[in-house]
Amino acid sequence: MQKVIFSLFLLIIVVPASADKQQDQFDQKNVYDAFGELKLEPSTGVTLEEDVTSRIKRYMANLLYPVDMTSFVRPEKDPKLRELIVLLQRQMGEATTGVLTFRQFSKLQDAARGIDEVQVTVAPGKLVSRLDNSNVVSALGTGVMNDLANPININRMFCAKSEGTCEMSSTEFDLKSGMLITPAPTIFEIKTWTPNRVTAIREHPCGTALLTVDVETEDVTIASTPHADLPFCSREPANIWRLADRIRTYRAAVLLDCVDNRMTTR
Repeated sequence: MQKVIFSLFLLIIVVPASADKQQDQFDQKNVYDAFGELKLEPSTGVTLEEDVTSRIKRYMANLLYPVDMTSFVRPEKDPKLRELIVLLQRQMGEATTGVLTFRQFSKLQDAARGIDEVQVTVAPGKLVSRLDNSNVVSALGTGVMNDLANPININRMFCAKSEGTCEMSSTEFDLKSGMLITPAPTIFEIKTWTPNRVTAIREHPCGTALLTVDVETEDVTIASTPHADLPFCSREPANIWRLADRIRTYRAAVLLDCVDNRMTTR
């Protein structure tokens, strides 16, 4: 009787462990092989290879990867897609093999679907907002330099009267590398503060940047004046940076937040 009980106890332990091992092995398979084992029937007139590739590209497109939607061959036959998968794996913190595993595909799918679930609408209100009895001013928008801009960039600004500073954070998507670029926040020192207007300045060895936030007109600009008296400074002329295009920026902000949260967790 004791032997029977002991045998049952071993089964209880071994079976789940075996199942976990089988699942882990399946998760490490090439996603094309995994779908083949699942025996999922693609749409009429579409091969399994085309079906799986279209899923991969659709999810990557949702995450702003510049995929070519005119071709649906697997990465082994498409060097550009393979390069994008390497970038995707790097962002996931995985080995950059260029071969997408079923587990990595599941993470990609989860991240892309998470973005689809977010309702992307622009709430009533202004691009530039006053908070805390006008003691805080915040702004959100696309950064434009001399009327030129990276098509996918997001800038957030937060000015606090009590701290005497304005902090600007930016993130942009590099279409060439397929990577998100997020430099350190830029800090401006507040010089004037009225209920409708804030000015702040940032001094550095090669120039001066003057930030102006007009709450009523929703106008946010940074006028940069270079210092050409030092040999290591650029000889570029003065330029104007401004904040614009709330609708596109709101979409980009949602995408970037979801990518950061979902691609690094699961």
